[in-house]
Amino acid sequence: MQTDIYYRDITRTENLEAYLLEKVEASIEDFFKYDSAAHLTVRVETTRHRTHARKPSYTCEVVLKPTHTKGVIKIAKSDDSFKRAVMQTVDSLKSVLRRRSSKKAMHRRHDPMLNYFPTEEESQLMAENQAGW
Repeated sequence: MQTDIYYRDITRTENLEAYLLEKVEASIEDFFKYDSAAHLTVRVETTRHRTHARKPSYTCEVVLKPTHTKGVIKIAKSDDSFKRAVMQTVDSLKSVLRRRSSKKAMHRRHDPMLNYFPTEEESQLMAENQAGW
């Protein structure tokens, strides 16, 4: 999977990049295990700078482009804490991927009675009933 990280008004460090990769890639790892051509873009920025009277505000945005579907998943969350903004984005991404995955599973659901195979006793009873008609 190709992953791009963009920073705006935030100093890039190796620890910050490792943290972002660990959190975001770990959340989508199970869903895109076999889609090696998927494209993941993570954007982090400071939307409101620190002053004497206020705290800074951070925004984390994730854009996921899978290859097997045409839809693009885009999630953006803001918070006063950088880590909380990242965790809220990751949690939202997980829930969106779970919903899409369960919809796909329900779409291909089969009737459980089609897989029903009678036991020997049941098949003998059915044969006797058909012979008695």
